[in-house]
Amino acid sequence: MTEVVVALLMFLNGNMIEYTYKDSMSKCLKSKRISMREINPDSVVMACKKVTAKTEIYQGRKKILKVLGGK
Repeated sequence: MTEVVVALLMFLNGNMIEYTYKDSMSKCLKSKRISMREINPDSVVMACKKVTAKTEIYQGRKKILKVLGGK
């Protein structure tokens, strides 16, 4: 299914390397704060954005299969 969702995005050297579905922007920002404590912010950039993505529900949880574009 294709829909607009909130995602926590991880960029390395300007390239998106990871994305995770989040229920809301507040939950995304909380996860971002926790992640930023654990990583080196000089090389990795984290961002919360609304994106158009292909999603599926797997074992009762929504999962992003592919990010199609940003909002």
